[in-house]
Amino acid sequence: MTYHLKPLLPLALAILLGACATVESEKPEIDARFADARFKPLVSPSAVQAPTDWWTGFSSEQLNTLMQQAQADNLSLAATAARLRAAQASLEATQASFFPSLTLNAGRQENTVKGTSIQGQATNNRGLFTSASFVASYEIDLWSRVRNTAQAAELQLQATRYELDAARISIAGQLATTWAQWVAADQTVRLFEQELESFQTNLKLIELRFRQGGALASDVLQQRQLVESAQGNLAQARSNRDVLLNSLGLLVGQPPNKIGMNSENLPNLPPLPATGFPAELLNRRPDVRQAWSQVLATDRSVAAAIANRFPQLSLRASFSDQTNDSDLLFDNWVRNLSVNLVAPLFDGGARSAEVERQRALLDQAVAQYQDAAINALADVDNALIQETRQREAVESFQRQLELAELSLKRLFAGYRNGSVDYLAILNAQQSTSQLRRNLVNAQQQLVGFRIALYRALSGSIPQLTAAEQS
Repeated sequence: MTYHLKPLLPLALAILLGACATVESEKPEIDARFADARFKPLVSPSAVQAPTDWWTGFSSEQLNTLMQQAQADNLSLAATAARLRAAQASLEATQASFFPSLTLNAGRQENTVKGTSIQGQATNNRGLFTSASFVASYEIDLWSRVRNTAQAAELQLQATRYELDAARISIAGQLATTWAQWVAADQTVRLFEQELESFQTNLKLIELRFRQGGALASDVLQQRQLVESAQGNLAQARSNRDVLLNSLGLLVGQPPNKIGMNSENLPNLPPLPATGFPAELLNRRPDVRQAWSQVLATDRSVAAAIANRFPQLSLRASFSDQTNDSDLLFDNWVRNLSVNLVAPLFDGGARSAEVERQRALLDQAVAQYQDAAINALADVDNALIQETRQREAVESFQRQLELAELSLKRLFAGYRNGSVDYLAILNAQQSTSQLRRNLVNAQQQLVGFRIALYRALSGSIPQLTAAEQS
């Protein structure tokens, strides 16, 4: 039986007393340039709190169903959720350093010695040995290296949770935007179908007047050209609609041509949501909170790197035995107790370089946080500006279309009695058709800006499952 502990106790005690002050990094300084930030547009006093599931405000059962499918089956969300589980496992592995490690080694060995005796006879000595040992070790966290490493892993886990929240909001925004684009594309297809039918009806009318001598051949040709143009536009519109349908399928985790949609019109916008104050927004945005958690995690990594430059003290205990009689294996244990001190003397500057690397990563994390914060404020401001201006555009297109349809109706009446030239009819038809499409596009953009506002405000964040929270 041997002991190695007592001679090192004074040294260990001195180190422990000297380690009362925990090694810490310098706290990151955050630029307060956006502390007085304001949203330029004035939010209406009638603004309401956005609903928990903001997309329900568009009153589309199809959108609600798609959103449920996306939150459950989107592959990007699945990948992020897997990263969350990996971060959880990494934290648990790091936290294991707080506890002693215990290992068992056991084996059975056969030794055979061949030789020649004094008498010249061959010998063959064979022996069987059984061995077993228990080894326990524990690192004393003098400089909080282990604690800081564990805290960094815990903060990294928190950052990943916020990343999942941000991903869910992003997917919800992408899905709602693509849905609005599909609805607009489907409305455009229906417009072209109606226009084609109307142009074909007008063609029959002009052909009849031509046979009666009331129209020119050029009138017939121009109207036929208009019909052909409508057929080409209809084919392109159907293609665009089909591509958007595949995009919807991908967002809900389905391969192409696996989902079906029914025709519906673009919705009227629900009441404008309240934005709150900039500070509230930054605290609500998961991408900003993710960036801040990354700052704190990197700060702890800096502290751990600094602590790694100082000596490490560990305790070690072992119990072992080896015998050629397995029945006596547990009768004669050899016990060893030791204190191990590892002090870096020269490493070519590797540890110092690691500290500087972590400090550079901290500077990067701080800059990324400030960038995320500023972009969050700009997202809200831009969405409010764009929606305000787009409302004006939609109202203008609506007034233009009303006037164009009235003008077209009167021109046709004049054409029938011969007081209006066909060229005026042709131009009016094309202008009216274009205004109808412009109105649909403007309405889709208006819905898109509202979706962008909901995304910027973060809307609602679906709750993590029990598995994701563990």
